[in-house]
Amino acid sequence: MIWQSVKNKDNSEIAMRRIGIFGGSFDPIHYGHLHLAEEARCTEKLDQVLFMPAWVSPFKQESLPADQEDRLHMVRMAVSANAAFSVSDMEIRQGVVSYTADTLRRCQEMMGEETRLYFITGTDAFLNIETWDRSEELLRNYSFIVGSRPGYRQDDLDQVIRRVREIYGTDVRKMEIPQLDISSSGIRQRIRDGKPVRYLLPDSLIDYIHKKGLYAQSAAEHVPEASEIPMRAIDKAIDEVIRGRLKPSRLAHTYGVADEAVKLALRFCGNACKARTCALFHDVFREVGNLTHGPAAAEYMKREFNIDDEDMLSAVRFHTTGRRGMSLLEKIIFLADAIEPNRSYPGVDGIRLAAKCDLDKACLLSLEHTMRYLAQGGQEIDPQTKEAAADLREKTGGEGRFDEGKESPWTTGK
Repeated sequence: MIWQSVKNKDNSEIAMRRIGIFGGSFDPIHYGHLHLAEEARCTEKLDQVLFMPAWVSPFKQESLPADQEDRLHMVRMAVSANAAFSVSDMEIRQGVVSYTADTLRRCQEMMGEETRLYFITGTDAFLNIETWDRSEELLRNYSFIVGSRPGYRQDDLDQVIRRVREIYGTDVRKMEIPQLDISSSGIRQRIRDGKPVRYLLPDSLIDYIHKKGLYAQSAAEHVPEASEIPMRAIDKAIDEVIRGRLKPSRLAHTYGVADEAVKLALRFCGNACKARTCALFHDVFREVGNLTHGPAAAEYMKREFNIDDEDMLSAVRFHTTGRRGMSLLEKIIFLADAIEPNRSYPGVDGIRLAAKCDLDKACLLSLEHTMRYLAQGGQEIDPQTKEAAADLREKTGGEGRFDEGKESPWTTGK
């Protein structure tokens, strides 16, 4: 690692400064964020924790996001009482999606080799660290502090930590933190519903939010100016990602799913904007495996594009398996993946026909078809797929029917 070779001209070791970098949308920042930062500072004896509010893509969410300046101001207010906390506007000033590798490289250049950087993150994010943009560069050159909750996916986390230590020599510090059931999305929803948020975030921020009228209006109630949601710019950013990662056949499939998702959203009164975005991301990490690429893609959306809409994340996370109690958006992405125009397998025409009038029945047909195919091939059926099918059978009052056939329904991409 680069830290082992940092010495003075007389070959003596340089006293390293230890700086934690804590990134996020912070929309709004709350006590969960502040506690994690302070726990990391004390546990790992950091000299400073630098909060890095991210530029947030203006995707429609349940509540309107605060703009960049308001979020930046609230972070500064929240950390002002702690002399060891500071704030950077580096990513916000860029006005585009920032990648962790770029941010840490720029921080390292500004702070010098005598500074050791620790990237502060959570368990779910670190589980997918090897899918991050330029992950090897990150793992070989920077340290990580991973906040974990007791009993929360500990075995999976420990396995990833062992692997990156062995392969890349990564310095990873696992830090257990008490469970604080606080989330930015939950705070936004409570404000919109008129519920109290005191003791979830500092009083000064509550006053600021009320004074500015932040989060009180839902996205559905707001008719934006064309300049407020520059979807062409967002689409361009997503296009650059998927064009760089996907082979031509997978790219054609992805665009086919996006087009189909929009049609289904419009047909069944869903959010076409969210549907298209989820579809574009759904296969971005297809190479990591059939059952793992969905969760990896969802984490990538959250980490690199600052999309914290749980419905969107779940739609991508479960697009392969489905699950019990799927939302409208989850069903749309699941079904669009199954019936996009490039798909060709026995039974697909029947599923497409059902999709013209009954979303639940079409999803059930697709699930039944997949389970039948897997059973014929002696392959294990994911429990979530079974539960999704059982749930939809209850809702539709019957079992899905489809053409028999041993050919895989996913030969062109799922």
